[in-house]
Amino acid sequence: MCDPGTLLIAATATQAIGTGVSALQAAGQSRYEAKVAERNAQLENESARNAEDRRKIEAQRQYRKLSQVQGQQQAAMAANGIDQGFGSALQVQRDTASMGAQDVQSIYDASAQEIRGFDINASNYRAKARGARMQATGALVKGALDVGSTVLGGAQRYAKYKAS
Repeated sequence: MCDPGTLLIAATATQAIGTGVSALQAAGQSRYEAKVAERNAQLENESARNAEDRRKIEAQRQYRKLSQVQGQQQAAMAANGIDQGFGSALQVQRDTASMGAQDVQSIYDASAQEIRGFDINASNYRAKARGARMQATGALVKGALDVGSTVLGGAQRYAKYKAS
């Protein structure tokens, strides 16, 4: 059988190593969570860019529709000999342009809300990543302090053993 002092030292070392390994694992898990959060932030940024691209395409599509309607109106008025420069004919053209502008503005407004949501999510993920990195640092510091406490506690127990 081993000397009780040797067993005390071995137990302290084992406990200190276990504490250190646990701290490293906790820090590793937190760093992994930070990487996942950063990747999610990147994906949200990509989604925002895609929404911006879709907004441009939808606005162009709406402008083309508006141009087609205006062209059809002008052709119909011209075919019927209606002067497009004043009166009801002019008002119809202005109303069409106004409604078309409202439709385009609706596209921009809806897209802005969508993009804002992606931006908020990306910001939240970046904050989560920062928090996880801080947690990793905290786990390492706590682990180092716990290892030190374990070693000091073991040294104190060993000193008491030797004194008795």
